Amino acid sequence: MIRRTSPHSTVSRTGLSGPVFYLGLCAAVLAGGLYLDRSSAKTAPPREISALHEDLARERASSDVLEVARWAIASHDHDGLPFLVIDKSHARLFAFDESGRLRAHGPVLLGAGFGDTPAAPATPAGRFVADTWLSGQSDAIVWVHAGVTVSLYAAPSPASPGRAQQRLASGRVEDKRISDGSLHVASDFYREHLAPLHGRASVAYVLPEARPVREVFALAGREPQLAAQSFNPIPLTRRLS
Repeated sequence: MIRRTSPHSTVSRTGLSGPVFYLGLCAAVLAGGLYLDRSSAKTAPPREISALHEDLARERASSDVLEVARWAIASHDHDGLPFLVIDKSHARLFAFDESGRLRAHGPVLLGAGFGDTPAAPATPAGRFVADTWLSGQSDAIVWVHAGVTVSLYAAPSPASPGRAQQRLASGRVEDKRISDGSLHVASDFYREHLAPLHGRASVAYVLPEARPVREVFALAGREPQLAAQSFNPIPLTRRLS
């Protein structure tokens, strides 16, 4: 006996008009959309980079600040989060919003010691991610990388070094090298520009002073995240606060 195949049989469900085909088509379209989203997210529009150059040139930022900020935006290394760039060599802090636009800049007190490794009283260099739990337990914004923390306070505070306000107002970088490795900014600057970051996700890029920027962040030749994770070949767990 020969069985005729009905138009509504299982065979038609796997053809070009069947639900299996449409499910596969939807999956392919969705995957393609995700790929395009990820690809576009990794490339900053030229206008954002152009605006960055204008903003930092106007504020006379160092070439290292420009290079790291441009890399963070172009590679999307900041993951769409607000981020800071701390220029230790000039004792300056630059705050950027989620889109990479410069929102504020000002002087910052740094570790009294010279160097980039996490050994007090030096302020360690590298890429740090905010720890919202630690920040919530203190008056500081706390960023963490590989067991090392960097904390930022509004001065004056119990954690601030003596004569913090006078030192922040000084034009000499040497006067700002006074802390145990932690960071300190003027209270009004903190309140207006940085307080919203307390307890929120953000990224801090602390520029080196003893090593080349391209060595610490590996701005060329490797993926940004891998480069950031390998800035410190010797794992240390000393906490700076």
